[in-house]
Amino acid sequence: MSDAAGSTDPAQCKGAVLGIDPGTRRMGWAILVGQPRDGFKRLSSGVLVPPARASLAERLGVLLNELQDLVADPGVAALAIESAFVHKNPHTALALGQARGLPIAIAAARGLPVFEYPPAKVKKHLVGSGRASKLQVRQMVRVLLEADELPDEDEADAIAVALAHLRERASPLTAAAALPPAEGALTAAGSRYAELLRAAGGSKSRRRYRRRS
Repeated sequence: MSDAAGSTDPAQCKGAVLGIDPGTRRMGWAILVGQPRDGFKRLSSGVLVPPARASLAERLGVLLNELQDLVADPGVAALAIESAFVHKNPHTALALGQARGLPIAIAAARGLPVFEYPPAKVKKHLVGSGRASKLQVRQMVRVLLEADELPDEDEADAIAVALAHLRERASPLTAAAALPPAEGALTAAGSRYAELLRAAGGSKSRRRYRRRS
């Protein structure tokens, strides 16, 4: 059962990345395309929400079916997902690991490359600081998508990991090489993005950001 926004056009999403924010009760997802120098575009995104009272096995089954449809999208060329982290509650960690395994296994079975990014690296790519708050991530996603309202937290996290992948993979050498030009070379829209980034609490020392115009 998916709470989704937008639709995917295979002609538009050639080489798109599917970003996933794993969870057994709510799983965020987003399909994005673009490059740092040209801007990014969200093709579709949403949140997979299994029945609240279903057992873990039943929820995983629902997620499996929905994820198969997302990964089967002909425009999706890669999967990006947050890497595992140590959770204080072993039961929560086990459930999260099972949720992460679903999209990874499905993508691998279809021959799609899978990329994992630590949460701190995702935040750094998006906000400029690995210690950014959830709200800051949502704010910057709203700016990038030029949305009227803040996106759902799970959806925003999925968009963020997809953006991190697009920035990371824009250059075959390093992530630094994938950064947009210096602020002086940015468009007016890019400069506004940099200002909003600093206002949201991002790194003041890094001023190389560009928003989609």
